[in-house]
Amino acid sequence: MDLQTRLVFIDTSTYENKNYQFGQYALGRLQELVEEKKIHLLITDVTRKEIDSHLKRKSEESAAKIKKTQKDAMFLRNTPELDCHGIFTSVKSKDIYDVISKKFDEFVENGYVETIDVSTVNPQVVFDAYFNNYPPFDKESKKHQFPDAFTLEAIKKISLYRGYSVYIVSSDGDMKSFSEKEDNFIYLESVDDLIDMILRSDKAYEEPAKFSDEVFDGLLEQIISHAQQSLENGEFNYEEADPFDEIIKSIEINSVRVEKKSLQNVDAEWAEYEVEFEVVVTAHYHVADYDRSPWDPEEKEYVFILSNESIVKHKEVYTAHLTLAYDDGLKSNAHIEELYFPATYFELTNDDSEVLFFQELDIYGE
Repeated sequence: MDLQTRLVFIDTSTYENKNYQFGQYALGRLQELVEEKKIHLLITDVTRKEIDSHLKRKSEESAAKIKKTQKDAMFLRNTPELDCHGIFTSVKSKDIYDVISKKFDEFVENGYVETIDVSTVNPQVVFDAYFNNYPPFDKESKKHQFPDAFTLEAIKKISLYRGYSVYIVSSDGDMKSFSEKEDNFIYLESVDDLIDMILRSDKAYEEPAKFSDEVFDGLLEQIISHAQQSLENGEFNYEEADPFDEIIKSIEINSVRVEKKSLQNVDAEWAEYEVEFEVVVTAHYHVADYDRSPWDPEEKEYVFILSNESIVKHKEVYTAHLTLAYDDGLKSNAHIEELYFPATYFELTNDDSEVLFFQELDIYGE
């Protein structure tokens, strides 16, 4: 799809999906494209405040998790020779927030990103949408959509005034439903899609992009093999379990396939992609069942803990950063320079899963 406008608004949900990694990975590449004037990025004052509040909350949560880890892993105090001893460095939430908020400021205050004031929006327009259940107020939790409603109306006003359509980049269903009813709005689900479209619509990148796709297809089996190896060596967590509970007894990677690739950068001798892999995983779980376990009210503790065993097949999508290199612009020299998953662990969810086996175990674990 060709780029239809250079006016872009990116919702908070998109930044959150990229883990607020300003200056790195996709958000780093986005910043470069903004500074190169490939697109004109809009952000509202409400969105800025919303992102800032998220950064503060996540900083506080992260500091608390570090503190808990320090307490749980106190035995590692005895190992100053190991790298892991670094977890005992004192880190406060303000320290974390100061670092990430500075990166956010550099992203939005570089002279190229335009901040839109939502005070120009007529509140009556938003309240009419609210009482008539129009998007983004067409869901049960509609009262929480007021920030989005004012933001979207402010962006709409700018779009109409300047006579340009605008890309709305968001993973939020309410943003999507609003965008679909506006002729001037073009909805995109991810920033990766936006970057891919920018590069493929730029004549300077047209031929290198085609060539890199050919290289990608030629190395497809190797790419899948590298991804599978990384997954097999990775750590998996189950979304409903405490991250410190080791309930996963074994993992089997059943299949890996490329679901989607998005070009992030390209030159005559290399290319960078964000690649979404659809991964089928079979996980063997051993989970404590406190509901069946006898409780001693006098001692205020469980007499013993019963557990359950289950085997579940999950279908998940994990995103990796891929760099391909082809020295002298030759396919014969093509190879995988780097493939890595930015996440430190892989989350297993119930979204697309199937229970293959389940058993309640007795006191003997049988």
